[in-house]
Amino acid sequence: MAPPQPINVAPAVATSLAAATRGTQAAAGLVRSLSETHASRIATFEEHRANTFDKISKRIEFLWTGLGFILLIHGSQFKNLFLCTQVIYEFCFGRVKSSYVSLYDDLVTAWGKMNEGEGDDSKEGADAPESKHAQKRASKKDDGKSEEKQKEEDVATAKKLVKAVNSDKVTSAVFELCAASMACHMVMEDGLANKVLLAHMLTKTTKQHLQAFLDFADHDDMRKWLDLFLSFVLYIFFGGMTVVATPMALALNLAMVGAQIVLDHGLRIAEKLGKIPGGEKAEDFAGSVKGFIIFGVLTGCGTLYQFWALLADSGVAWYFQMFYFPAYFAESFISLL
Repeated sequence: MAPPQPINVAPAVATSLAAATRGTQAAAGLVRSLSETHASRIATFEEHRANTFDKISKRIEFLWTGLGFILLIHGSQFKNLFLCTQVIYEFCFGRVKSSYVSLYDDLVTAWGKMNEGEGDDSKEGADAPESKHAQKRASKKDDGKSEEKQKEEDVATAKKLVKAVNSDKVTSAVFELCAASMACHMVMEDGLANKVLLAHMLTKTTKQHLQAFLDFADHDDMRKWLDLFLSFVLYIFFGGMTVVATPMALALNLAMVGAQIVLDHGLRIAEKLGKIPGGEKAEDFAGSVKGFIIFGVLTGCGTLYQFWALLADSGVAWYFQMFYFPAYFAESFISLL
């Protein structure tokens, strides 16, 4: 039996590349025309945006402190969003960021190669061509060149753009995004991944506070082994908690993160206002016994409240729901994963 004849897909590929090139050029031309037409409005918007971000940056410590109290009080209402944020930040963010930054650099390089030779030689006025490609297209129409010739040049332009992008980077970026989505899906389920994440985050946070009160001065040569042993003990303890009392572990995780945010950013506000006793720095006070007591009290109160909320499956008042609408929307969207 004769082997099947391969299907010639070159015409379809050429048509797709030409259409993509023309669409990209048309979109770029539209953006340029809108920028020129609404330049004053865009400048006003940019100025307003800069002023808004400047105001937010001045109040960023208050916003972070408010977020910490929200986690302490109503964190259980957004447990999927919270867990996904933790798993992405702890395990996936660095890999996703590096892959997409690398891909973005390639795309910028490719776009620069595609627009090579474009200068500021366009004519002034409304009837001036918007780009080198528009000028070429106009000249080709005047010369009576065929549509086939134009299609060949569009295909060549598209190939130049595609070849400048490393296909492995595209594959890596898509894979890392899918892996992050899969990780979010796994931690939202009440399974092993959820318990491992809770045990890891509880161990990490607790260890940071315990190390400030542990002195290994006489055993500096074994510091790494003692640190490893401390991690092992904490993993055993919190691992058992996640298996026996998962709601308690989740409530403790929410409370610890919320208390840490309140402690870090609230003390910076107090430092700016001169309210820290003795004029201490915020970092020094946070690492002191008083700072540890504040952290412990916030964590204890938040844990009890969140544990009760999780067991009772309680909600929040309607006015809080309106205030938390963006978070509720994100929670609903993530729950679809």
